[in-house]
Amino acid sequence: MEMETREAALCVFRRGGRFLFSEVRADSTGGWLHRPPGGGIEAGETPEQAVRREVLEELGITLTEIRPLGPIEHKWFCNGREVRERAWIFLAEASDDPRLARGDAPELLEADGQRLRTLWRSLEDSAEGLPRLCPERLGEVLRGPGSER
Repeated sequence: MEMETREAALCVFRRGGRFLFSEVRADSTGGWLHRPPGGGIEAGETPEQAVRREVLEELGITLTEIRPLGPIEHKWFCNGREVRERAWIFLAEASDDPRLARGDAPELLEADGQRLRTLWRSLEDSAEGLPRLCPERLGEVLRGPGSER
């Protein structure tokens, strides 16, 4: 199996007790994951610069205030590859965009033209049979100190 190593910057939008995630295909078995918007960090970019660029490209949102929550080192499977990733997590409020403030879940546009569905979910929704979060430890980071306003 092919393996990729990368650094990514991901933005979790919060609206009340719910967070915005996109649905991504986990692997060739057809499984799904819920992952925050964002993507790879390009050469010469800081994680904050990357997350601002990615959110603008994918959702058309210019981020204002964001809070860095730190990196999560993890491994996941995507498009038939094992990906070892350091994901830098940032938290933003839905008030950055009128659509998000209303509770809309806008479509996310990937660089390859693929459109992904987004949805709002609480961290407790996993009991309702929803896909797992990616990175897996994201829930504990969002529940941890520094994530409250």
